[in-house]
Amino acid sequence: MVREDWVANKGVRLHYLDCNPEVTGFVPIVLVPGALASAEVYETEIAALVPRRCIAVTLRGRGQSDAPETGYSFEDHVSDIEAIISQLGLNRFCLMAYSMGVPFAIAYASHHSQSLAGLVIADYPASYPALGPEWVEQTMSVVPPRARPHVIRALQRESAEVLLWDSLNRIECPVLILRGGRSDSLLTSEEAEMYRQRLRNVEVVVFEESGHELWKPDYDKFIGTIRGFLQQLDSQDAFLRVNTP
Repeated sequence: MVREDWVANKGVRLHYLDCNPEVTGFVPIVLVPGALASAEVYETEIAALVPRRCIAVTLRGRGQSDAPETGYSFEDHVSDIEAIISQLGLNRFCLMAYSMGVPFAIAYASHHSQSLAGLVIADYPASYPALGPEWVEQTMSVVPPRARPHVIRALQRESAEVLLWDSLNRIECPVLILRGGRSDSLLTSEEAEMYRQRLRNVEVVVFEESGHELWKPDYDKFIGTIRGFLQQLDSQDAFLRVNTP
């Protein structure tokens, strides 16, 4: 059963999906979408990971979350993730982010490492871009049906480059890096190596036949890789519960 709900972040109402909130014995996973996507893009993953608790978030300006005229800085987006996780009282969970959601998740993880059991980074470097005016035009031509033009303009206007590579050394939990092997991947092999060098406990998986859409052409391999990582976290978390006084 998937239920939807909202939390408030300083007056901005944020939408999320929550599946199996009463289930214990599995590490929950919080899913952060990329760019202009909303929580609903993860419905297939939520179904595939049953009975594990899955929370998919919708950042401001997307989907059913509020879309204020301003307030789309990097820090605003990170605070959305913090607000949802804090108000749900989550601890010892796995955080997974895709594409432009990755830098927000890294920023969260670098400041809340003790609350994380694991982190999944899907096909994006540890940096947030300063979006040029051309990004608005390009994005307007391919936006999802529910995207708001004023949000796209605000995202560009309030963007500024944020480099997070030096923040990675504050992340202590196991990290899974997923990368496409084709030229349209947004994470290069050099950047994947930078992750490998800066993280304490990291695994890099390359989907050689995939581009940025890692789940194509082999969804079973994609979700199976994530499921396997989560099962490792389950085992580690069970060990900690038994052996921690």
